[in-house]
Amino acid sequence: MAAAPAQTPRYEAHENPTLPASLAYGAQFSLIASATLLVTPVVVATASESGEVYLVWSVFASLVVVGLSTIIQVRRIGFMGSGSVLPMFTAAFAIPFCITALEEGGPTTLAALVLLSAAVQLVVSRRLFLLRRVVTPIVGGTVVMILSITLASVVFDLLDRATLVEPERASVTALVTMTVAAALMLRGSALLRFWGPLAGIIVGCVAAGALGIFETGRIADSAWVGLPRELPELGFDLGISFWTLLPAFFFLGVIISIQANGAAIAMQRVAWRDNRAIDFRQVQGAVAGAGASNALAGLAGTVPNAVNPGIVSFTQITGVASRRLGYAIGAILIAVAFLPKFSALLSSIPGPVMAGYLIMVTGSLFVDGAQTVIGNEQNREKIAVSGVCFWIAAAFQFKLFALPDLGLVWDALLKSGITTGGLAAIVMVLYLELTNPRRMRFSSRLHIDALPELNEFITSFARRRSWDEAMEERLRAVAEETLLVLAPLDLAGEEEPEAKEDRQLVVLASSEGPVADLEFIGGGDEANLEDQIRQLQQHDTEEPAEHELSLVLLRSYASSVRHQQFHDTDIITVRVVPPGSR
Repeated sequence: MAAAPAQTPRYEAHENPTLPASLAYGAQFSLIASATLLVTPVVVATASESGEVYLVWSVFASLVVVGLSTIIQVRRIGFMGSGSVLPMFTAAFAIPFCITALEEGGPTTLAALVLLSAAVQLVVSRRLFLLRRVVTPIVGGTVVMILSITLASVVFDLLDRATLVEPERASVTALVTMTVAAALMLRGSALLRFWGPLAGIIVGCVAAGALGIFETGRIADSAWVGLPRELPELGFDLGISFWTLLPAFFFLGVIISIQANGAAIAMQRVAWRDNRAIDFRQVQGAVAGAGASNALAGLAGTVPNAVNPGIVSFTQITGVASRRLGYAIGAILIAVAFLPKFSALLSSIPGPVMAGYLIMVTGSLFVDGAQTVIGNEQNREKIAVSGVCFWIAAAFQFKLFALPDLGLVWDALLKSGITTGGLAAIVMVLYLELTNPRRMRFSSRLHIDALPELNEFITSFARRRSWDEAMEERLRAVAEETLLVLAPLDLAGEEEPEAKEDRQLVVLASSEGPVADLEFIGGGDEANLEDQIRQLQQHDTEEPAEHELSLVLLRSYASSVRHQQFHDTDIITVRVVPPGSR
């Protein structure tokens, strides 16, 4: 069921289309996702030569795990799940990690490492507000760019293996796949761009069949309905291979967390009719949902998962962001797992076809990473960090340095571009943070009685920066109005609830040239300050109510106000420019 592109969703998360329509949309998305979803386990099992038994099991387990975790993202179990349609997907960028794990330790080592990456994601989700200065767009974008290098090595290996046997036919098949996918993704309509990868794989398979390199034996031998006939070796191995690959999978966990963070934010922007602030509690749930997905993948001994980024385009095209769609997608993918004939068809995709598809993925990864860096950062030094770390990673990935034998663990670390480049990015970003002008810190109980001490802190901050009286007064006004928003006067009396009395306030003050940034941490209620200010702007002609006066004043004093709501912690960042500069 195709639909015209929608500017705003016809169905938000809590609204439901009819059941037949939900199933039709779910089937459409599942069809597009299923072919590319299975490329990852097939490439991993084939390239690592793990055998037919592991290949069949990995395909089955991937479909079940992706289906279950898609439902978890929609339904929410405890703190896991975003409460919105965020289908999970096998992570193509994890292919190099998984191949190495299977080659060096087998399925039991891979299972233990995937569980490790899941634990990293769960920790990041719970401490997202603490890690916000490390898990940044700069680090995430740089790591995604580096992933294009590591994935490219897999593509070259697939092509080398195929061209050793059928050099001309394999090359033609890969070229046809890449050409069709690229033509639709670059010049097609929004709907055609969405179908581009699947169309490339289908046409590539037809070309492979016409050239005689599409083997259909696995399809013919598979039953229409059933389970895998044999199980591979399952369990967890914490041997030397686990420890040498641990840093790489730690970074993989961080990468998946950053990817889920970005996908959840993008989905919120297209799933709501009105313009509102991002709810970071949902973002935390999405990251935790990705962690739950990879915990299931680790227990099942299959490849790791990430949020399927295609859902954002699908929502824009169809206008459907209903949770019912997420349930339909999850149920359909689970059902497909019990249809061996269908999964055998998908897992029989020839290597040259997969290589042609992965060439497009590799290019997209680099572009996505570069856009993440440039689109979220104006600081030239931090952008330079991205470029330097990319080439550091390339140098180690392609062995441009002649390194001495440093032992098994260090040799394994230094041969991976993702660990060397990723670690370099984190170290350089932390260096820039630590060498910035020192942030000043103020803490107290969140109460209006803290205002005199807060004013003294703001005065000290302004004078250390040698700012004039006008800027000093504006900063004090901003601090006062923000405190009044967080701790209204009617909560300052003796009947203030005990829960309110226990709340703490931390203020971090920093500067960038003549511009001041005040970060208020720990306060806030259910209402979002950004949304409240935006609503006031939309009703400028109306007389503000008494309780809105602080918001009106704050809006006039501050150049920008950002309110990030996390579980148990709110962060309100107010930017203040000198009077007369706006």
